[in-house]
Amino acid sequence: MTYRRVLGPALFGALLMAGLLWWAGSSAHALGLPGATRFFGPDQANRLVAWTMPWSTDAPTSAQFADPAGAVGHGADYAALRETAMRVRYAALVLLYPCGALPLLRRLSGPGARRAAVCVAALWGWGITAAMLAVTVSAPWMVASGGSAAFRLLPRLASAMSQGRELPVGAALVAAAAVTGLMSLLRREDVSPPRPVVPTAATARLAATLGTTVVALALVVLSNDRVAGRIQTGFGGGGRLSEPGDLLRQWVQLGAWAMPTGSDTGRWLLYRLGDVALLVLVWWGLRLLPVLLDRVTYPAYALGAVAATTLGVEVSEMWSSLLSYQGSTAGPLLYYVSLGSGVSAALVFGVLAGWVSALTVRLRTRPQPAAPAVVQAQPA
Repeated sequence: MTYRRVLGPALFGALLMAGLLWWAGSSAHALGLPGATRFFGPDQANRLVAWTMPWSTDAPTSAQFADPAGAVGHGADYAALRETAMRVRYAALVLLYPCGALPLLRRLSGPGARRAAVCVAALWGWGITAAMLAVTVSAPWMVASGGSAAFRLLPRLASAMSQGRELPVGAALVAAAAVTGLMSLLRREDVSPPRPVVPTAATARLAATLGTTVVALALVVLSNDRVAGRIQTGFGGGGRLSEPGDLLRQWVQLGAWAMPTGSDTGRWLLYRLGDVALLVLVWWGLRLLPVLLDRVTYPAYALGAVAATTLGVEVSEMWSSLLSYQGSTAGPLLYYVSLGSGVSAALVFGVLAGWVSALTVRLRTRPQPAAPAVVQAQPA
């Protein structure tokens, strides 16, 4: 399928996801009303406000934007910087979403329920990643709107990049289902040409295993608390570019785990089931990609691996949140504190895993040259 035929559904998905996030962000101030506080409770209402405020285009009701400390009379300028940051955020989302959706829709478009389900999952994972990248692109303007960008710049950038990762989980799922449904309606009843080389099951399993090994190394080594502590404290220096540990951990840590202590081995093993689910989901996604893609290309394979890793990270974090929720009456929303925290690292290691898997498939399915025919001598 050509890019021209999938451009419309990809743009539709980008606009739908941006519209859903804008609609949720526009209700941020409504959550502070007495009715919402009585319905959700004060703690859960504050948590919802924290989730929706990074996508709200309205200026927050803070004295900083009216008369910041140390910058008297410049509150309107800082408010304009925040407005610019939100414009850049939504514009980046609308531009970034089709960049990943176009290769996925082109290579995964085709009849079949399994292909449609994989397309929804791939677009879902990429939508979450695109929202993270949009927040990252707009982070410098958001930090500058705080009025103290010259102080601890890198930690403030890391803090701004880690915001707004909860709402895109639901908005990306709705957009992915809508785009896949639109593709099924617009698909013509034509027969796609057969693939020149179809990878074998053994090749698909080998590629999935090698790609999952890359993610497993990142999960086991870089996500350890001791390694995270070394990353946090291993970079010193002075000035505004000091302490890059927070920013670096955003891009290398898929999660967080530590060795069991005392008699909590059973509970530690329960938490590790989330990591196992992450690796299983990554392996299964990498196993299906060479079979369902109409052509194994590095961009499509890398985007599929990023989507599988992102969804695996979300499943692992939801499992940890469910284990933390022990029937308390405080409300379930208070326990989803780390939803989407490993999406930036999933982008890095998902791309690496996709490249390794795609290289394996391309090498194993390379067509062999035909052997020259042997001419037999005829008897006289």
